[in-house]
Amino acid sequence: MSTVRLPTSQRRWPVVLIGALVVLAVAFTVMSTFYVDLLWFREVGLTGVFWTELRTKVALGTVFGMLFFALLYVNLLVTRRLAPPPVRFLTPEQEAVERIRMAVEPYLWWLLPIGATVLALLVGIGVSRQWQVFLLWRNSSGIEFGNPEPLFDRDPAFYIFSLPWMKFLQGWLFSSLVGVTFLTAIAHFFWGGIRPQARTWADRVVPATRAHLSVLLGLIMLAKAWGYYLGRFDLLTSERGVVQGASYTDVNAQLPALNFLIIAAVICAALFFANIVRQRWALPIIAVIVLGAVSVLLGTAYPAFVQRFRVAPQEFQREKIYIEDNLEATRRAFGIDVIDSPPEGTYEPTVLASDLEANRTTIENIRLWRPEVLEQNFESLQRFRSYYEFRDVDVDRYVLDGEQRVLMLAGREVAQAGIDGQTWQNEHLVFTHGFGAVASKVNTANSEGAPVLVLADVPTRPIGDAPELRQPRIYYGEGDPTDAEFVIVGSKTDELDYDGAPEAAQYTDTGEGGGIGVGNLVQRALFAWRFRDVNLLISGQVTSESRIMIYRALASRVPKPAPFLTFDRDPYLAIVDGGLTWIWDAYTTTNEYPYSESIDLQAATEDPEVPSELVNYMRNSVKVTVDAYDGSMTYYADLTEPIEPIIAVWARIYPELFTDMTEAPDELRAHFRYPENLFQVQATQYSTYHVTSPEVFYQNQDRWEIAADPTQQEPTELGTTPTTSLGSVPRLRPYYLLMRAPGEETEQFQLVLPFTPEGRQNMVAWLAASSDPDPANYGRLISLDLPASENVPGPSIVFSRINQDQQFSAERTLLGQGGSAVIFGDLLVIPIESSFLYVQPVYVKANQSEAPPELKRVVVVNGDAVAVGDTLEEALAGAVEGEVAEPGGPGGPDNGGVDRTVAELLAEAADHFAAADAALAAGDLATYQAELEAAEALVLEALGLSGEAPPVEGQPTPSPPPSVSVSPTP
Repeated sequence: MSTVRLPTSQRRWPVVLIGALVVLAVAFTVMSTFYVDLLWFREVGLTGVFWTELRTKVALGTVFGMLFFALLYVNLLVTRRLAPPPVRFLTPEQEAVERIRMAVEPYLWWLLPIGATVLALLVGIGVSRQWQVFLLWRNSSGIEFGNPEPLFDRDPAFYIFSLPWMKFLQGWLFSSLVGVTFLTAIAHFFWGGIRPQARTWADRVVPATRAHLSVLLGLIMLAKAWGYYLGRFDLLTSERGVVQGASYTDVNAQLPALNFLIIAAVICAALFFANIVRQRWALPIIAVIVLGAVSVLLGTAYPAFVQRFRVAPQEFQREKIYIEDNLEATRRAFGIDVIDSPPEGTYEPTVLASDLEANRTTIENIRLWRPEVLEQNFESLQRFRSYYEFRDVDVDRYVLDGEQRVLMLAGREVAQAGIDGQTWQNEHLVFTHGFGAVASKVNTANSEGAPVLVLADVPTRPIGDAPELRQPRIYYGEGDPTDAEFVIVGSKTDELDYDGAPEAAQYTDTGEGGGIGVGNLVQRALFAWRFRDVNLLISGQVTSESRIMIYRALASRVPKPAPFLTFDRDPYLAIVDGGLTWIWDAYTTTNEYPYSESIDLQAATEDPEVPSELVNYMRNSVKVTVDAYDGSMTYYADLTEPIEPIIAVWARIYPELFTDMTEAPDELRAHFRYPENLFQVQATQYSTYHVTSPEVFYQNQDRWEIAADPTQQEPTELGTTPTTSLGSVPRLRPYYLLMRAPGEETEQFQLVLPFTPEGRQNMVAWLAASSDPDPANYGRLISLDLPASENVPGPSIVFSRINQDQQFSAERTLLGQGGSAVIFGDLLVIPIESSFLYVQPVYVKANQSEAPPELKRVVVVNGDAVAVGDTLEEALAGAVEGEVAEPGGPGGPDNGGVDRTVAELLAEAADHFAAADAALAAGDLATYQAELEAAEALVLEALGLSGEAPPVEGQPTPSPPPSVSVSPTP
């Protein structure tokens, strides 16, 4: 049977087609990624940032790729040219190599450059990742920190901007020379320059090959000498001694050893170069062996000897000056050298009624709601639909009725994962945005223990005095970056604003705001390929007027133009000029500041969501704002002299990225807060570095620690005890208070933390950071050191006292009956004049899974007095001697949040009437009756407060009209 052979062209066309498709797919992938990112940077007005980063990456990859190509290809050509003539008699191994060489030889004219190009391409891609290091070095000329270190008398700018680039160059040169030498040696073996089977050592490496390899090995030794030289500067961040930085052993043993190794490596290089002429391997090889031995002896053994026998017996005397350098550098690097410490004053164990009156604003803004607990309430009371969610609750201050008040605010974001109908059109065209926000007072609760809302419902409405919200839509927020990578606005399908019932559903046709125009068919195809979603290309609902919104999650949006910044764990939402604005603090950090002690950010914050990163310098240099509606971003930085050095360099690199802080509108600046993560890092460092005496520091005489959070030692509603990622009991988290700090005449929004002595539970100090919008006050740190002669109870002592109180113990048992869980809020330590007031909110969570925690008790500890009340007012009255005025806010007193205004009662009644309408429409008569009864009870209470007589029995209770007209279900 004969075999039919297809023509060559017919056999090749499938391979050609597959190859073309692969090339097209790769090209389309690269093009779509590049083009979509370019359009996005153009949308946010930062095209220059995109091109600067891209140009730098391409330039670095090209230059270093070409350098490596030249280094490798030239050496391979030299190797081929130096190849000796073939020998007449070959061993079996040489015959095998010769056959391979003869087979490959005809193709080497193109194999060598292609192979070198591939390797150079990989090298270039690797080098392009160093674009930030290069840009910092390239643009740092003339920028200094201003405090030269004492060992080499160099400004910290050298170690932060220049040294990393030099170390990269040295490492790249050394590794490249080693790699080229290895490949060159293989090539010499391939072309016969190296003959392992030769009878004598002299014949095993031919003279020309020996000379060539000697040059390369000499260059490697010079690169190594450069590495020893740069290694001297690493001593300033050494961890060998008592503290981080150059120690006695580093300066007196390690530094001389490195200086000697520099000379030894240069001598080795000279011997290798001399071997070009002498062509004897013995001397340079002996020199390298000696260098390795000396490196071990001088670089490791000798410093260990000095540390053990010269330093250890008198460690403090040897290390004293280096401890002083570390104390000064660490305090400066973390900004704790500017903490104000007022002289110790008198301490009074109890707060008087007159003290409360003098600090009325502080009392009126005591926060009774823990953010996590309030979030559960918002989820239960204000989520309304499964496609809404509250990601976080933020604490901020607003001017209400002419007075500053603290509110807790959360945005109602969209969650596409909660959409009932999981269709492409619903996820990407209909449910495109969240709607509105919920805000509540911080020191109030209603009679049922729920928060008193001042901003609520959909559509969002104010209840009493509340910030005005004119643009409630949230297209950009804290949502999961992987949840609906894009949405389309301006399509033929209207976007859902909100729906209460089918007749009440409200839609919008977005004609303004953010997004990128999808353009023509080619552009839509690029978007479709980028997101692997063909519906973008074929959907008839998407038009040329439509816009696509991408990178809508703050975590994927904000760091994209500024990956060199470290971001705070918690962006927060604020109502600014009638719209919703996200504010996110960003830090400039480094771990190269000389003599400063490093700290792990995750360990300092005890938050697993904070990346584990070692830093020994940190500044809150940037505040980023993101408009929740259109996604526009502004990176505010303080660009007035003196500028923080790291941000000064980045401002040179990206002049269009940063806006001077002075250009921030006053209404926006009023919501800038001192960032929590920075404060935690500073407090952690300050607990050790508040001392300035090297003797006290070395002897650990005055070590503090952030007070433990006793409420987190209690079992939660799930029956477990919370611990940190390190396994210990969590420390107190900083909390915001509107209060008057010592020495201040007016109240300011402060971030606060108390300290206890290491291993003790009495309070020894108290640290506060001001968030006052006045630039003269913002960021001011105050440390109130308590008298050493006074035993001031810390949070753990106070919490134990609360639990041992007979009244509270009995009520806790009562509250926990029926399977309910007792949950503790933040234990607040509030400075009042010369004393402290301790406030402990207590919640109860029913055993139903969806039941929110309710505020049931408030405990106030004042000196020896422990008072338990249903409200803050009751607890204060029981704990403070004398007549205590009712804590209230704008619009009159609120009695701790139980006695509410008529307007609030009627508003809540309206909610129950609306719920009754919805239940009736659904045919749920039991729920309808329950909601109706709750609404009628609230109306009766409102009538009683207003002074009107309630309706007599048998009369109908007045009720507001239902929001939607419905008919009973048959």
